[in-house]
Amino acid sequence: MVVPLLIVSPWYADIVNYIVTITFPIDLTSAEKEKIRAQSKYYVWDKPYLWKFCGDQIIRCCVDDSEIHSILTFCHSSESGGHFGPKRTSHKVLGCGFYWPTISRDAYDFCKRCEVC
Repeated sequence: MVVPLLIVSPWYADIVNYIVTITFPIDLTSAEKEKIRAQSKYYVWDKPYLWKFCGDQIIRCCVDDSEIHSILTFCHSSESGGHFGPKRTSHKVLGCGFYWPTISRDAYDFCKRCEVC
């Protein structure tokens, strides 16, 4: 039996497509289009990376979902102490220059599942 391959787009695919081509996917509502248009002013595409201008005046690299676990592992289980709580872990992620919209929730879930803590 052949299993179909699912291709999952990164969370920022619509933003990148709008920045590069100034077009929207066909199936979006007008509210979703306006949301992408409003969000895109905080991002810049520098091939192959998307960068976000954050509120603290720092430019952070947007990461794909496939990289989140390894980044959280590094920031939570650091060799210099480590096993920080969710708030400290998410601050360390931001301090390393990475961004994704659900950092706080993902850090909380990651720390909750940590067997050492």
